[in-house]
Amino acid sequence: MEKIIFDTAGFLGGLQNSFDKVFTTPQVVEEVKDSRSMGNLSFSIITNKIVVMEPSQSALKKVEKVLRDLNEFSLTKTDKSVIALAVDLNPAVVFTDDFAVQNVLIKLGIKFTPVRLGRTAQEIKSFSYVCESCGRTYREPKSECEVCGGKIRKTVVKQSQRRGS
Repeated sequence: MEKIIFDTAGFLGGLQNSFDKVFTTPQVVEEVKDSRSMGNLSFSIITNKIVVMEPSQSALKKVEKVLRDLNEFSLTKTDKSVIALAVDLNPAVVFTDDFAVQNVLIKLGIKFTPVRLGRTAQEIKSFSYVCESCGRTYREPKSECEVCGGKIRKTVVKQSQRRGS
């Protein structure tokens, strides 16, 4: 049976009441700040409807490797924890509206569903970082171009493997 995993969007959307049991990480719990969502979350934790757990170090390392492969440097510690928990608990479904998280989940072959957006990432995207002025390409993000001082922007360099429906 697939485990249900929430990132912050799942709790902000109040979806925990739609499932018997939901898994998440301590980092997600820390991100839930508004009083209504926090009250619902606290009640659900007390009644054991929500299981809060840290992902394994091996799962976190696997996530870091995928992020390096994709040149994806925008994910937060919380994002990485949710993805790693999904690796640990797979088969799983992650509830998230974050396209960068969805991109990594596609790469890992883990199912996901949007919370509010109604649309999802469809392909695996890899990235590079390009100077808007001179066109120099970097593998990792930089604040400015080493050659001309121009602004560096994140760009898609490769898309592959469409997500199955």
